[in-house]
Amino acid sequence: MIRYGFTRIRPALLSVCAAAVVTIGIAGSEANAQSRRQQRDDARTCAGFGNSYGTRAYSECMRDQQRRRDFKERDTLEKMALTSQIARDGQIMAERARRQRCDRNPDRRECRR
Repeated sequence: MIRYGFTRIRPALLSVCAAAVVTIGIAGSEANAQSRRQQRDDARTCAGFGNSYGTRAYSECMRDQQRRRDFKERDTLEKMALTSQIARDGQIMAERARRQRCDRNPDRRECRR
């Protein structure tokens, strides 16, 4: 009986693992494709500035493009962290205000928890 249950679970486990591997592979290839698109866009931008491939100016331009993208990503992450902190602070203040209202008047509907 136990053996039957194990063999019944095994195909399900195998299919879940296979789905996970496929999903990870797709996500990895998508990230790779995005990276290649960014490199092509950067190369076009630097070529548009008149820099030839292999020159020092081209390398500096490519580095500057990557640095610009990194700064933009860091700025986005900082804004998200700030927004999250503001939301947490708002929740704390709302809970304090609710407790104060309940201390003043325990018969309020919001105090009947």
